Amino acid sequence: MLSSASRPPAMISVSSIADLTLSGDTEDVTGMKGRIRLARESGVRGGRWMDQSRKQVQAYDYLCHIGEAKEWIEACIGEEIDAITTLEEGLRNGVVLAKLARFFDPPSVKRIFEHPVLQFKHSDNINCLFRAMRNVKLPEIFIFELTDLYDKKNIPKVIYCIHALSHMLSSKGMAPSIKNLVGQLQFTDAEIHATRRGLDAAGISLPSFGNVGTALARELNGPERVVVASIPEVVEEEEEPETLLSNQELRDLFWANNTASIVRCQQLWRGALERKRFLERRNLHMEMEKFFIILQAQSRGVLVRRRFDSRMQQLHTFEPQAVTIQAHVRGFLQRKKYNERQEFYKANIGSIVKMQSLFRAKAAGDAYRSLTTGTNPPISTVKTFLHLLNDSDFDFEEELELENLRQLVVRRIRENTQSDAQVNELDIKIALLVQNHITLDEVIKTTSSLTKKKAQRRMSMPASATSNPYTLKSLDRESRDRLELYQQLFYLLQTQPKYFSKLFFLMSKTGLFTDRIKKQIESVVLTLFGYAQNSREEFLLLKLFRHSIFEEVQEISNVNDFMRGNFMFIKMVMIYVRGAKERRYLRDLLGPLVRQVLEDDFLDLESDPMMIYKASINNEELRTGRPSERPLHVDHTEALNDPETRTTFIRHLQELRLRTETFLDAILESLPRMPYGIRFIAKEVGNALRVKFPHETDDNIMKAVGNLIYYRYLNPAIVAPEGFDVIEGVVSPMQRKNLAEISKMLNQISVGKLFSDDNVYLKPLNEYVGYAGARFAKYFRSVVEVVEPEKQFEVDEYVDQVNTIRPTVYMSPFEIFGMHAMMMDKIDFLAPEMDDPLRVILSELGNPPPGFEEHSQGHGEVCLTLQNRFTANLDDPDMDLKHLFVETKRYILAIIRIQSGQNLMEILERRVTIQDEQSWDELKATELRRQRHHQRRIQNASSSSLNEHMRNAANSMMADMSAMRFIELKQHAIDGILQLESTGKVTRKNGYQDMINAIALDIRTKHRRRIQRAQELSQVKQTLSNLNEKRHYLESQIKSYHDYVESCMNNITTKKGKKQRYVMPFTRQYFHIRNLQRHGKVPQFGSFKYTAQKLFEKGVLLHLEGVSPKQYSQISLTISCDEPGLFQIEAEASILMIRMPVTTMELRLEDLLQCQFNNIQIMSLFDDMAKVNVNLLLFLVNKKFYV
Repeated sequence: MLSSASRPPAMISVSSIADLTLSGDTEDVTGMKGRIRLARESGVRGGRWMDQSRKQVQAYDYLCHIGEAKEWIEACIGEEIDAITTLEEGLRNGVVLAKLARFFDPPSVKRIFEHPVLQFKHSDNINCLFRAMRNVKLPEIFIFELTDLYDKKNIPKVIYCIHALSHMLSSKGMAPSIKNLVGQLQFTDAEIHATRRGLDAAGISLPSFGNVGTALARELNGPERVVVASIPEVVEEEEEPETLLSNQELRDLFWANNTASIVRCQQLWRGALERKRFLERRNLHMEMEKFFIILQAQSRGVLVRRRFDSRMQQLHTFEPQAVTIQAHVRGFLQRKKYNERQEFYKANIGSIVKMQSLFRAKAAGDAYRSLTTGTNPPISTVKTFLHLLNDSDFDFEEELELENLRQLVVRRIRENTQSDAQVNELDIKIALLVQNHITLDEVIKTTSSLTKKKAQRRMSMPASATSNPYTLKSLDRESRDRLELYQQLFYLLQTQPKYFSKLFFLMSKTGLFTDRIKKQIESVVLTLFGYAQNSREEFLLLKLFRHSIFEEVQEISNVNDFMRGNFMFIKMVMIYVRGAKERRYLRDLLGPLVRQVLEDDFLDLESDPMMIYKASINNEELRTGRPSERPLHVDHTEALNDPETRTTFIRHLQELRLRTETFLDAILESLPRMPYGIRFIAKEVGNALRVKFPHETDDNIMKAVGNLIYYRYLNPAIVAPEGFDVIEGVVSPMQRKNLAEISKMLNQISVGKLFSDDNVYLKPLNEYVGYAGARFAKYFRSVVEVVEPEKQFEVDEYVDQVNTIRPTVYMSPFEIFGMHAMMMDKIDFLAPEMDDPLRVILSELGNPPPGFEEHSQGHGEVCLTLQNRFTANLDDPDMDLKHLFVETKRYILAIIRIQSGQNLMEILERRVTIQDEQSWDELKATELRRQRHHQRRIQNASSSSLNEHMRNAANSMMADMSAMRFIELKQHAIDGILQLESTGKVTRKNGYQDMINAIALDIRTKHRRRIQRAQELSQVKQTLSNLNEKRHYLESQIKSYHDYVESCMNNITTKKGKKQRYVMPFTRQYFHIRNLQRHGKVPQFGSFKYTAQKLFEKGVLLHLEGVSPKQYSQISLTISCDEPGLFQIEAEASILMIRMPVTTMELRLEDLLQCQFNNIQIMSLFDDMAKVNVNLLLFLVNKKFYV
C-alpha cells in the first residue's frame, strides 16, 4: 500500500486486479492513516470486488509486518538481511535466526552452520533460536515448529513469533522496539499479488499482528508493555458515497488494529505523571542535601565520640594488663614468624641457593658490563676484575702450546718445502740418469740428500768448536755477541718494511739475481714472518706488502703496466695467500664447483666449431664403422653450417654460460669468508694506483684490483685445482680443458671486456659478459672495503714494547749468512744514509764468514729471539710520556689491590698504615710463589728452545717492585700521576678516572687476547693438520723413488755378475791395478789411471793452468770410485825427474748432472787449475764404471 503523501498514480490497475482501480487522488481511509480507501471503478461489474480488495489489503499488511520483523532483526544483529519479498526463503537456513539468538542469548549458540545449499544440518541453527527463546521465557504458544519454517508450512507464524519475541525483549530492555510500518512501505502490485497467491495456496489464516502485545501480556499475566513508533491520526472521514463499510465497522476496525497502541499511550501517560512526581520529590531532596549531610555527620560524630570515650575509660583501667598481654602476643607472633621463616628456608634451601647464585651472577654481570661497555667504570668494579690481568696456568699452557705449535708449523713448512724441492730435483736427476744410461750407483747418489751417509758427512764437521765461524751455537763471548747482532738485524728487517720492499724492487727490475737466490730470499722472508701464523707476524707481513706495492707503483707509467708486471712482491703475495687458512677458503669455495665439472663424464665445453665438427665425424665413424660422407677439411663457416655441429655448438655455449654463472654466484656469495689478507692487499693496490694516477677512472683502477683478485688469486686454483688442495686426484686433459673454458669466461668477465675477433665464436656470450661484468665490478668494490690492519689484528707498532713474550724465528746458519751477505752487497741501495740502523748493525757484524755456502751446511737451525736495539729511537715524540704512563699504571695496579676508595685520587691521598705494609708483603710473597710455579712449568715444557724467552714472560709486573716498600711504591705512583697531570694526560677533576679507564681497557684487551689466542690455536692446529697431510704425501713420493732405487738395484746386481773387465798386461793400467792390489787399496767400483795427454786427446781435459800441452804426458790423473756416485781424482806430476806432490779432490756425480742440466759445458777442477768437458767426462765415467 502507498501513503497518501507519496503514492504514485495508478499503482494498481485493472490489468492486475480485475474490477479494482486506484485513482491518483484517492484518499486514505478515515481514522486509518496509510490505509487506501477502496472504491469501485466505474464500469466494473461483479460482486466479488470487495473480497478481492480485502485479500489485497491483507497481503499488503503481511508484507509490512515482514518488513517490521526485517528492520528489527537488522537493528539487533547489526547487518543487512534479505529483502522483504525474499525474506521468507532467506530465513529457512536459520543463519539469521541463529545470529539473532546469539544477540540476546549468546550461550545458546555454540556454532552457526553456513552452506549455500539448504540441508537438514541447517536445522541446528533454528534449534539455537528455540533454546534462546525458551531461555528468555517466551511462552510456548508463540513459538513456531521446525517444519513451519524449514518446510514452509506456516511462515506467517514464524513472523508472528518474531513480533512476539521483539515485544518481550523490548519490555525487558534487551532489544530495541519493533516499529509499526503499516502504510509506510511501498510494494508493486506484482509483489502484493504474489504474496496474496502464496497465502491463498498455503490455506492458513494470518495471525493478529496488532494484538500480539496484548496476547503476550495475557500469557505473561501482566500488563501489556509495548512501544510503538507512532499512533495513527484519526481524521475525519470524508464522504465516501460508494464505500460499503459503515462508520461503525471502520471504528471497530480501527480499535481492533490499534488497541495495543492505545494501551501503550495510556501507560506512557501514567509513567510520565509518576516520573514528574518523582522528579519533584528528588529536586526537593537535592536542594536540602547540604543540610541533611551536616545533620547526619553531626549525629554520627556524637555517637562515635561517645563510644570512643567509653572505650578509652575501660582501657585506662586495664592498661598494665593490656601492655603485658600485647608484649606476650607480639613476642609469640614474632617467634612464630621467625620459626616459620626458618622452616621455609630449610625446606627450600636448594631454591634459595639458586636465587642467591642468580643474584650474584646478575650483580657480577652488571659489574662486568659496566667494565666492558661503561664510559667511566667505578674503581670498585675495576678492582673486582683485576685478577683477569694475571696469567693463569691455563694462559701459560695455551701460550706454550701456541708457541710450540707455531714453531712446529714453521718447521713443517720448511721441511715440506725442502722435501718438495728434493723431489723436484730427484725428478730432474733421474731423467738425466735415464738420458745418460746410468744405472744403480748414480741413482743412489742422486738420492744421497735423503740418505744417512750425506747427513753423517755434514754432521762430521765440528759444530760447537770455539774456532768454528760457521756456527752460532758456540758458548764463547764472540759467538753470543754475534748471535745477538743477528737477532737485532732480523728484528729490524721484520719490523721495518722499507728494506725488504727495496730488495724486492731490485729483484723485479734487475737481472742480478738468479732463481736460486730468489727462492732463497723467499724462504728467508716467509720464515722471518712465520708464514703469517699469528696476528703480529701477519700484521707485519701486510705492512711489507703495502710498502712494496707503493715502491713498485711509483715506477710504472700506466695501470696496464701493473697488470702485466711480474713483480717480486706479487710472488710473495701468492705464496702468502696460499697458506693453510687461504687454502681452506679456496677448498670450501671451489671444491664443490670443480667436482661438479670433473664428475660429469659427458661434459664438453669446446667452443671451436672446427674441433666440434671433427669430433662429430669421429663419433659418426665409430658409431657406424664406415667413413663419414662429410668432408674432413672444411673452414669454420662450413663447419657451423653443419646442422649437428651448429646444434652442439649452441648447446656447448649454453652449458658454458650455465657453469660460469654457477662459479660466479659462488664467488660473489663467498665475499664475507674471503681472507682478510688478500682483501687488504687489493685495497692497497687500488690506493697506490689512485695516488700515482689521480686522473685515472675508478673503473680502470678496479680492473687492476680484479686482475689481482681473480687472475692471480682465484684463476690458478680453478685451472689447476689439484695444486691448491682444492681436490685430490689427477685431472684429465678433457676435464682441464673444461676448467680452462670456464676460467676464460670468468677472466673475460673480471676485466669487463667483450669478446673480440680473437674469440669470435664466443661473441654470442657478449651480452652475458657485459651483465656479469657489472656484477663482478661491484664485487671488486666490495672486496676492498676492509678496515686497517691495526684494527683488524688489534696490533700497532708498539706491540713488542708491551708483550711479555719476545718473537722468535728459526733459521739455518746458511740462511742467516746468506741474508747477511745480501744486505752487505746491496747496502748502498737499501740504506743510503750513513746513520741508518741497518748500516750500524752490519758494520758491527762485519762480513759473513768466507765460504759459508758450503761450510755452514749441516749445522741445524738456530733459534733467534728477536730484539729491538733501537727502542729509544722510535719516531714517536711521545714515547717517553707513554712509557711514564705505563709505569705509573703498573704502580696504580699494585696500589688498588691494597687500598680502596671512591676514586683514585682518594686512594692516593690515603695514609699508609701498618696493615697496608703487611698486605703488600703478602701480595709480594704470593706473586713470588706464582712466578716460581710458572717457571717450573716452563722448564718442563717440551721445547727447551722456548725456555729462555718464556721465562722472561713468567715474571709478573711486580718483578721490579719487589724491593720497594708500600710507601715507596705509593710515592712513585704519586710522582708519576703528577707528571702525567702536568702534560694533560690525566686530571684530578674527575679523580684521575682516565687512569682507571686505561686499566679497564687492559682488562678488556686481556680478554680479547684470550679469545684471539683460542682462535689462533684452532687455526694453527688446522694448518699443522694440512701440513702433515702434505708431509705424508711427500713421504709417499720419496718412498716411490726408493722403490725405483730397489728395482734398479736388482738390475745392477744382474749386470755386476758378468766377468771382470780384461786389462792388457804390462800397460799403465795393469801396473796401476797391481800396485793397488799390493797395498790392499783397490776401490770397490774400480780405478783408472790416465795421462793428461790421453784425456786431452779424448777431449775430456781442455786446459791445465800454468802447464804447457807438451808437458801433459808427464801428468797422471787417476779416477777412482769407492762409494757410489763419489769419485776421487788424484793428480800426480813428474816434471824433469822431479816428483810433484799428489793433489786429490772429490767429484760428485750430482755436480756433473747439475752442470749438464744447467747447460754448463765446461767445469773447473782442482780450484780452477783444470778445465774439463762436462759431457765427455760424464761419458767416460759412464763407460768405465757402469757399462
